Amino acid sequence: MTLREIANAIGITAEYDPELDEIYGNLPQDGEPACDLEALDRLQENYNTFGEFYELVRAVAIEINGDEKRSAWIRTTSIYAKNHPRKDVNRIPVPTPDGTVVTSMLPLYILTSMLPSAVEEYRRRGFNEKEIGLVMHRIWDGLRIVKRQTGMPGINKLYLGWQSLFAKVKIFELEEGLQFEMKKVGNAAVYIRNKVTGQILPLLNVGTVHKSGLQMLGSIGYEDEEGAYEVTFSEDEENIYGYSCDDKVATQLETFPKTEWEVYLRPGDDFISFHIPEGADISLDTVVPQFKKARQIIKERFPEHKGWDIFGSSWIFDPALLEIVKPDSKIAQLRTLFTFYPVKSDGNSIFSFVFEKKPEKLEDLPEDTSLRRGLKKMYLEGKYIHGYAGIVVKF
Repeated sequence: MTLREIANAIGITAEYDPELDEIYGNLPQDGEPACDLEALDRLQENYNTFGEFYELVRAVAIEINGDEKRSAWIRTTSIYAKNHPRKDVNRIPVPTPDGTVVTSMLPLYILTSMLPSAVEEYRRRGFNEKEIGLVMHRIWDGLRIVKRQTGMPGINKLYLGWQSLFAKVKIFELEEGLQFEMKKVGNAAVYIRNKVTGQILPLLNVGTVHKSGLQMLGSIGYEDEEGAYEVTFSEDEENIYGYSCDDKVATQLETFPKTEWEVYLRPGDDFISFHIPEGADISLDTVVPQFKKARQIIKERFPEHKGWDIFGSSWIFDPALLEIVKPDSKIAQLRTLFTFYPVKSDGNSIFSFVFEKKPEKLEDLPEDTSLRRGLKKMYLEGKYIHGYAGIVVKF
């Protein structure tokens, strides 16, 4: 039986990396079971990795080990995931939901296959058991959120890619609440700095911008192609050329003399991406010390990482939120630390992070907080919240 036939049989119809076929062809016939029950037990005992879902996680693991097809898929994709970065893990297809818990949870066991070695790597880098526990318990978080969204615990494609960062020791969490990922600058922007004032500006590197300059073309509410323009970045010995952005993208190509400006960060450079778990405090008094603490941890425990600038990307950075929140709110104050550019968005992030899930009718959105009331009103008026990204320029 081919891997393609196995995938079809367990509800996976999407295309996958042909390397998986090669891995499957080399699987030992008498290899280890797809799900290591003793490893699952240790993860639960030491770190409460699965929380209240532990008995279910174990029961599904036993079922997978007794299922030749699902077992082969997990063994194959686990090998692939261990040897590839997150962007490739994102390409691993997941089964089409069929109302069964084994289908919903199947991708979980790709992650759990990597967790024992992740624990050892965190230890080697100097993380104590409590710090490791903060990371491992995030697996429970994925199961919980998927259950909230679908009614059934599981790991969807989004969480398979996201939580592979924990399994690959690319991220850590502070007890105070924020998470920090060692990352490289992507292709979206190049950052330049004024040699005299220290001002930092993002110059969009690639993409098509809506004629308003407010959003990337194709973002919800910004699909009109008329007047849209391509952004580019270039430089020569004397000048830097690009489209600067601070919430709004310049509509004309700008010139920045190298006597006054220098490239500060370019694609491929190291920096630090911070993430805000659900419920984390984002007041400046809490966030700023964590930025400083995270930098020190990375310098000490990840010496190969050479970039210390803090990057963030989220719906909470959309300036449209300033129409809803007060100027002294935590969201408004956090924005003051950054310089931003727009990110192509479908407008759905708020349904995961504010409302928990998207209802069939927007009229059914709850209104129990001022933020929810403001967002509901905005969406009923045909407006949207988009993603913005940028780096910290002061704290």
